[in-house]
Amino acid sequence: MAFPACNYTRGMSDRKNRRAAIAWVLLDWAASGFSTAVITLVVAYVERIVFADRAWGLPGGVIWAWITATAMLASALIAPWLSALADRTGSHQRLLLASVAAGSCGCLALAAVPPGWRLAVATAIIVATIGFDMAQIFTGSLLPRLAQGGSADRLSAAGFAAGYLGGAIALILATSVVGGRDTLGLSPSGGLRLSFALIAGWWILFSLPAAWTRIDDGQAVRHAGNSAGELLGYARSLATGGDRGTLGRVLLGAVIVLGVVQTAISQFSSLAIEQFHLDAAALVRLVLLVQFVALPGALLVGWLSTRWSRAGMLAICLAGWLAVLTLGWFVQTPAQLTALAVLLALVLGGIQSVIRATVAMLSPRGHDGATFGLMQVGTKLAGFAASLVFGGMYAASGHPRSGLLTLIAQLLVGWWILATAQHQAMPSTSRIE
Repeated sequence: MAFPACNYTRGMSDRKNRRAAIAWVLLDWAASGFSTAVITLVVAYVERIVFADRAWGLPGGVIWAWITATAMLASALIAPWLSALADRTGSHQRLLLASVAAGSCGCLALAAVPPGWRLAVATAIIVATIGFDMAQIFTGSLLPRLAQGGSADRLSAAGFAAGYLGGAIALILATSVVGGRDTLGLSPSGGLRLSFALIAGWWILFSLPAAWTRIDDGQAVRHAGNSAGELLGYARSLATGGDRGTLGRVLLGAVIVLGVVQTAISQFSSLAIEQFHLDAAALVRLVLLVQFVALPGALLVGWLSTRWSRAGMLAICLAGWLAVLTLGWFVQTPAQLTALAVLLALVLGGIQSVIRATVAMLSPRGHDGATFGLMQVGTKLAGFAASLVFGGMYAASGHPRSGLLTLIAQLLVGWWILATAQHQAMPSTSRIE
């Protein structure tokens, strides 16, 4: 896999540029091990072991939806302050590494606490998820330091593609541990907990190149006396006209769409468990299929974005997501579920890659952390609302699919907002000054 040389040069050599790009791509490779484990092994652990007996008086699927909603809300509260701090102190890379450390420690805590400690299990999942979310902010905010224009599309797509491959390999290793638990003398819960420790080690190991390679330039931008003032002033500027207003509209549409994507991904596994009674092995096979199909899909979307149109590829990916959510209501057999998973995979990485590249190119210099922080907080708030309503509709109706109506409505709103702004934003390949 070839990586574009950095266009955002800071006096570094081409070799250092390429090394930084590879270290950046490996961040997606490393973190995806956790994201794949969450939608397979962790959800199975929560629903089939920790809350299998309706310990809190609710089905495991409802508890899972509300754990994810709580994690999203917590991320939304933390993200803006950390992102503004990164801009003011030039510490994007340091905060990235701190986020990786926090997330992997949460994953290790999940491995350490027994399943009977239900509140501790839920807390560990939330902490690990917050660390993952914060790492995504700073991974995105470092992209403009590595590439511009079409190179940003290609590098963003390469990161997502590497993430799908790395996530698949990490998941295979983790499930091998679960499958070999009898040889190791472990119970089903013990095998899963050991796999969580392996995922934490994977996350740390492949994030190390980012600790040894200079990616951030370390330059601080100070427009206000504190992070809160910096963030609020920047957020107000996005409500004005001109280029900042265009970025504001793109961010609003993006967070609504990404909230749908994150909620749909987290609930896809729960739906497979609740409706089709898939065991952990079958669920892992389904997710591995998604990972391997999504890899070339992300690269193709990145290539077409540069050769054809970023706006056109965004529209295609949105149409694909609308099809996934609509068809999800009618799926009746495991074979149909597999076909739906393939369709989801084709648009999964594409929409995230296009949005990440678009926002990176529109982000004003010196405000990369705040831009991606605001996108993350909006995404988490949108995901929190969607997950909360999804779980509420499930609890009220007893049917996991009832929440799909909320996701479809939210996707259409986000699509409409993006469509009104894309004629101004999507052709742009230069950053807002």
